[in-house]
Amino acid sequence: MPKISSNSRSSLKEQFINVTGVSPASATKWLDKYNGSLENSINAYLEYEHNKSKQVTIDNRLVAIFDRYKDQDNEDIIGIEGTLKYLEDLEFDAEDIISLILAYYLQAPSMGVFSREPFLRNWQERKVFDIPTMSRFIANLKNEILNNQDMYRDLYNYTFGFLMEVPGQRLLPSETAVDYWKLLLYNNAAFEGAKTRLDQWFEFVLSEYKRGFSKDTWQMFYLFARDVITADPESLSGYDEMSAWPSVIDEYIEYLKENGLLPE
Repeated sequence: MPKISSNSRSSLKEQFINVTGVSPASATKWLDKYNGSLENSINAYLEYEHNKSKQVTIDNRLVAIFDRYKDQDNEDIIGIEGTLKYLEDLEFDAEDIISLILAYYLQAPSMGVFSREPFLRNWQERKVFDIPTMSRFIANLKNEILNNQDMYRDLYNYTFGFLMEVPGQRLLPSETAVDYWKLLLYNNAAFEGAKTRLDQWFEFVLSEYKRGFSKDTWQMFYLFARDVITADPESLSGYDEMSAWPSVIDEYIEYLKENGLLPE
């Protein structure tokens, strides 16, 4: 079999993640196991998950909790009304990052929706069978994620798909992007020293750029914020115009210079 190039491997991994929702590390493991065959690795993963879900015996207490909140028209999901009630019972603010972490842990496909199978499976695997324990578990998970760069990046990348509102949507509106950048970055101590530059980015996006963001640009901005803004907020010395940053980041740098916010 011909050796797969790094660019092809990256594309395969991204496609695998888009279909399965797994972490980058897990995607690499499955692709390697099946010699880079996207179709074979996805089929094997889906069969594995299907068999795993059949093997797990779900505690009736969890079924009762899910059914308490389930949608009236679709018993396999918790819809927006049930989600809000679930958050209220957990004593979570819907606008706090802890609610996003709950969605991430339970593999919520979109905002305000929980699916039956991952809801039951994830809680069963942790042997968490009541609301107070769920609340404590997610609070602890929040602290763990915000102090673990790999877990935090998975949460960040998950958020883009979570925010898609309709099938086939490819761009995240600028206002929504800014709202969730604030939620994600302001809650992470690693970005504390970068707040002024982040605020300038948000202002640029809302007042100058005013366009939607692709998944690739969403993910690349995290790297820019981590490796360039946080590393040197004053002069952004890690920025190299010859690097393959999305054009919006180059426009942001020009915006800073034109407004006297960055030394030439």
